[in-house]
Amino acid sequence: MKREPTHQIHSVPPLKEQEDTMPATSDFVKKLYKMLEDHTFSHVVSWGPQGDCFVVKDMNEFTKSILPRMFKHSNFASFVRQLNKYDFHKVKTSDDAQFGEHSWTFRHPDFHADRRDALENIKRKVPAARKSVPSSSNGGLSGGRGTSSGSPVPGETSNAELATTLRGQTDSLLASHSSLRAQNDNLFATNESLRNQVGRAEERIRVLERQYGDVLVEMVNFQKGMAQQDSLMQGLIQYFLGEGGECL
Repeated sequence: MKREPTHQIHSVPPLKEQEDTMPATSDFVKKLYKMLEDHTFSHVVSWGPQGDCFVVKDMNEFTKSILPRMFKHSNFASFVRQLNKYDFHKVKTSDDAQFGEHSWTFRHPDFHADRRDALENIKRKVPAARKSVPSSSNGGLSGGRGTSSGSPVPGETSNAELATTLRGQTDSLLASHSSLRAQNDNLFATNESLRNQVGRAEERIRVLERQYGDVLVEMVNFQKGMAQQDSLMQGLIQYFLGEGGECL
């Protein structure tokens, strides 16, 4: 008998798995990339014009609305420190004027709008091991015996590592300063708004006081008028009573 050809049936991956085509990288980098793919955020944070950096255009709105939604916190300085740990750095570009002097632009050599596959190259920086120097008894080699591994020299780092660390700390301090300045601006605006409200309330009170005074004056005048009318009525009554007595 001729055997019918069999066809192997492959299982279809779940929809969520089909949609999640992100390469193997950290959750932080994935969230960062997905955040920039969401066009509802583009008025606050978006890719730069060339797609080789991303720009936080409105730090206040980003801290208040997007950070809690995407990263479960609302601390801009902490967000900058996290970026530094993945070797992102704040940069100055010719497009800064387009987004305003308070915008923040960050760049990583493997973070591009059209290079999703390169995300797997973005790794969390690992602290460099401290260097060690060879040591031996009596200050040198003797009897053909090898040197020991030596003890680490505390605090010894390369200039590049030190520069990277200082750069990250500088970015974090700048973020903290900008956040504090934004909070100060908000407090100043709130104070001005409250002052204006108090001024309007005081003016309203003065208007009400004047109106109350006018009402009192009208009430006094009304009472005087009523008293005059009562006196006139009493006079008329007495007059008619007197006239009627004479007729009798």
